[in-house]
Amino acid sequence: MSEYHYIFIRPGFPRDRLIRDAAAACGAEMRPVDSEFVDYAANLGYAAVELEFTHEYEEDHGMSFERYDSLLTVRDFDSNLERQEATARRIFDNLAALDRYELLLVRDLQELLASSGPSPQ
Repeated sequence: MSEYHYIFIRPGFPRDRLIRDAAAACGAEMRPVDSEFVDYAANLGYAAVELEFTHEYEEDHGMSFERYDSLLTVRDFDSNLERQEATARRIFDNLAALDRYELLLVRDLQELLASSGPSPQ
């Protein structure tokens, strides 16, 4: 079974801004996808980044996934887990730097790697 890295995002609105922010964070154009689960995706050449506006994950391993509207999944095409994690951390850091989202970075829905939230106003 493949292992992926996930970035849970809150708020997931406005969607246009989220799409632009996700594209800038991963350094590639996010394109609409005709898929049951994935709404937008970007091809990084060595990995896919997939954006879902909604998800059905609930609390697991002490992480309240249901609090987060949207989800970015990072999948390395060669299953290179070190490169996949580095890519996910870079995207996470770029989104966190915007200071407008609450974020969770998770390995395989099992392990919390990082969290971030906007600074108090």
